[in-house]
Amino acid sequence: MASSRDDADGQSKNAVVLQTTYASDITSEDKLKTTSTLAMTFKCPCIMCTFARVFMRWFHAGISKWSNLYQASNTVSRSEMVLDRNAYTVVKEGQAEVLFPSSKDVFYNPVQEFNRDLSVSVIRILAQQHQRNLREKKAKRQAKEAKLAENANKTAEDQRAKERVGKEELKESGESQDKEAHPANGGSQENGAEELKPGVKCETGLRVLEALAASGLRSCRFAREVGGLRQVVANDLSAAAVESMRRNVEHNGVQELVEPHQGDASMLMYGARKERFDVVDLDPYGSPAVFLDSAVQAVADGGVLQVTCTDLAILCGNAPETCHAKYGAMSVRSKMCHELALRIALQCVESHANRYGRYIEPLLSVSADFYIRLFVRIHTSAAKVKLSASKLSNCLVCSGCDSWRLQPLCRVTWNGPNAKYSLPVPLADGDKCPHCGFATHLCGPLWSAPLHDVGFVTELLESLKEGELNTYKRMVGVLSVIREELPDVPLYYDAGRLASTCRLSVPPMLDLRSALLNAGHRVSGSHCNASAIKTDAPAEFVWSVIRAWEVLHPAKRENIPAGSPAAALLAKPAPEGVSFVRHPEANPKSRELQLRRFQQNPEPHWGPKARAKTSISHEAMQAKQSRNQGKKRKRRDGSAPSPPPEESVKRERTDEADGKTEPEDATIGWSGKGFHEG
Repeated sequence: MASSRDDADGQSKNAVVLQTTYASDITSEDKLKTTSTLAMTFKCPCIMCTFARVFMRWFHAGISKWSNLYQASNTVSRSEMVLDRNAYTVVKEGQAEVLFPSSKDVFYNPVQEFNRDLSVSVIRILAQQHQRNLREKKAKRQAKEAKLAENANKTAEDQRAKERVGKEELKESGESQDKEAHPANGGSQENGAEELKPGVKCETGLRVLEALAASGLRSCRFAREVGGLRQVVANDLSAAAVESMRRNVEHNGVQELVEPHQGDASMLMYGARKERFDVVDLDPYGSPAVFLDSAVQAVADGGVLQVTCTDLAILCGNAPETCHAKYGAMSVRSKMCHELALRIALQCVESHANRYGRYIEPLLSVSADFYIRLFVRIHTSAAKVKLSASKLSNCLVCSGCDSWRLQPLCRVTWNGPNAKYSLPVPLADGDKCPHCGFATHLCGPLWSAPLHDVGFVTELLESLKEGELNTYKRMVGVLSVIREELPDVPLYYDAGRLASTCRLSVPPMLDLRSALLNAGHRVSGSHCNASAIKTDAPAEFVWSVIRAWEVLHPAKRENIPAGSPAAALLAKPAPEGVSFVRHPEANPKSRELQLRRFQQNPEPHWGPKARAKTSISHEAMQAKQSRNQGKKRKRRDGSAPSPPPEESVKRERTDEADGKTEPEDATIGWSGKGFHEG
């Protein structure tokens, strides 16, 4: 179980600093004072002028009072964003600030700060690797040039030896040639690692594209927090969004690095195939499927594509037909659905890249909150593209006990450096589960190769510094769990699902992990699920552990119906030799150090925000969200939502006889079954 520190992330809430500045208050007040002064300059003794002077004093005092109340009511707190038509809302995140005009909705989700912090940290590592590769290439080129110069010197010496007479002249000429050849070697050693300063343009740095930039917050953060960048192109189709970008770029002082661009994201990436970007960032509203074909072509060879998918309901099995239409794979609803979502999305990116002789290398794949985030490196190789089929598999998931089996799309056998490809052999009894006998569901194809590059994750984890990012503790916890995951074991079992299938109490995680480790199998957790068990043990042995646990903690057999998965699984005898003695490696380091690995909901009504639209009042939006919270569950359970306070409404009733309308007071009441008017 996760510790108490895993269940809270206060940093994300307090990351937003909002300020409101008013542009028209001073002007209106000055105008009012001017009018009042003019009215009082004429000291006419008549009654009308006296009344006008008194009225203007009263009117000025009243307007000043209401103006102060209006400003106080529109003050923006740290936890709310209340917009005013004559104000700018300043959102501060990391080292960047963005301005939102009050006439438009603030499309900002503080929950995704973890996503942006992770992207900034990854690009920082990529910039350092890029400069390191440039230095290595330069050193190799200089070494090669020095070797060629040395060979040329030897050849010249041999020719002069034949022409000249006298050994002394040959020695002198050889020494002089050697002295001229050595400085080229020394110059390469003096070129050390240059410090990469954020906000400063680097002529040999990375070119970054944020294809769907909206306000440009992410691009401004890249420019202000990442060193070693040559250019950041922030693109959006909306003219209002591009105008907002220009304002934010100027506000942050990063005009030298960030270039706002208005246009269709796909057309921009298609047009970048001649001069590709080193990093392409895709963070759309919903599915990125429509942008992937152009994105895999816009990334340079060895560059990185960063993709966010927020349509987890589709990827996690709620709509398999829609998942196939968007991602080319069938999803299934199960406890391992979040890792399935990662693998389906990776399969989709790989299929788009394969069409152009390219393939992907996943660096980091994260499932967090309501979205998944992929960081993949794009390579070009016609020979290695053929291996992609061996990295994909279909998955058979049992409808009764949630057991799963993988069916690779292709088999590869190696004869030295040569690969031989063959079709796979169907699994025995593929339509029924070998453990409980229930029908199996086929999903996929999905990515069955490793999700992460352990070396890259380690370098990323070691580069984090406390105090630089608001989500530092969560990033350390999540990356630590990812580093502990078994890289060559796809998918996982859920401890709660294993126990509930057999009608048992849930065994402690350390006991389950110890039983698997004592049997000689490897085991780890997963960042996708707090109760996940990722192991290389066969499924039959996993169920043997559950049967052994049932011997120690018997289930109520009389309550288990015949023909259920529990009856079929517990009908087999419990094995001997399963030991639940605590293994020294059962407790992972991330859990032992009480790192923040998993967190609860970060704020009320959290999740994907609605599309950007005209502003509505904050109170009305909160009331609507509260009213719709759990609507489907209440409808399914038959319980009605709590009745709102009775309120009086006005409606018009048309009199057909004379065509007149007259207002009538009506009351919305609660009858126990629903709302009624009367």
